[in-house]
Amino acid sequence: MSDFSELAVLTIHDVKNRLNLLVRQAERKGDMETLRIAMEAAATLTRLLHAYKAGTGRLRLNVDAHAPADVVEELAAEFRAQTALRLDIDLAGAPVLACYDEALVRMLLQDALYNAMRHARVAIRIAARAVDGFLEFSVADDGPGYPPEMLGAPAMAMPGDGRGTGLGLYLARQVAELHANGARHGELGLGNDAGAVFRLRLPL
Repeated sequence: MSDFSELAVLTIHDVKNRLNLLVRQAERKGDMETLRIAMEAAATLTRLLHAYKAGTGRLRLNVDAHAPADVVEELAAEFRAQTALRLDIDLAGAPVLACYDEALVRMLLQDALYNAMRHARVAIRIAARAVDGFLEFSVADDGPGYPPEMLGAPAMAMPGDGRGTGLGLYLARQVAELHANGARHGELGLGNDAGAVFRLRLPL
């Protein structure tokens, strides 16, 4: 191997393949807890690969026209199979089509949903709407909310403290910023409203 980073990337791909085998076994056995843990671990490795690309300037968007309602409904169905929590969707204000990188947006929303599952008491809500010239995806839970130090306008630097949410938020900010329409760029917002609210805003 030419360097450690290349070895790390290949190792991550290998571990992801093994986790996918575990996912299929858990599905066959109906073991929902193992299924959730394996899928969350695989998603974490995927985020790590993309964060590496973002940190080295190699993350590129694959933008096309998509129906925001589709990704919300598909994620809701996927996560309802992994949790006893109530998962509601709100698509009342969603545009019919919008242009964005669906694979990256789906990954960010998956991360937000896994975080919500860890902290929600009863329910999670995932929504899409058009507001002020942006497509806004949001994931909200009824848990204790974000700690004060996570709110506001966080920097774009790579996280270095090892906290569980640091990598996901770093990548979400990078992906939001890469989505642009003229001078407008995407935005990441964190807030509290009877629980934590994650907002990903992409320019229309």
